[in-house]
Amino acid sequence: MVIRIILIIGFFWWINPIHAQRLLGGENGLQLATNVPFNSTDAMSKNYGFQLAMTVNTASGNYWKFGTAYQRKTLNYKEWQLPYDFYNGQIGYFLQAFSNHRKNILLYVGVSGVAGYEVFNNDASLLQDGATLHNKSGFVYGGVGTLSLESYVSNRWVLFGFSEINYLPKSELTQWQSQFGVGTRIIIN
Repeated sequence: MVIRIILIIGFFWWINPIHAQRLLGGENGLQLATNVPFNSTDAMSKNYGFQLAMTVNTASGNYWKFGTAYQRKTLNYKEWQLPYDFYNGQIGYFLQAFSNHRKNILLYVGVSGVAGYEVFNNDASLLQDGATLHNKSGFVYGGVGTLSLESYVSNRWVLFGFSEINYLPKSELTQWQSQFGVGTRIIIN
């Protein structure tokens, strides 16, 4: 399956020789990504996240990102899996750290502000064995550092892989949370 995807991407690079219309200032993009937390305790089917964002390119090849995200983790407690949900919004700026001369492979470093709501065990504090969960659901805020490797498949289609680390000082789970993921962006104007 992976070889098929690589062949398809290579085919698009081969048939698309025009590379002059990339990274223009004012271009807007719609971005969809999925991620997995680094400290997952179980299968990827129970630990995942989704991101939906709008990007706006600057004249220098950098971009602003305005997005929303959802993340689900499961935490082990004895023989049970306790769910942790994190709903958030982000606003960030991504600086181009590297690009090749054709602008089809780029490395970005981004910093974002994040604010959201975290939910522990579906807001149930009483556990199955009668124990009480002391973690309280609530609003949290902080920052996100991102490293993103992006590749233009065509002038309007970008595939990327990323790694993020969240700093959430008021989180009841942990202050530092990290994830990695993949996504796609379509330039819409």
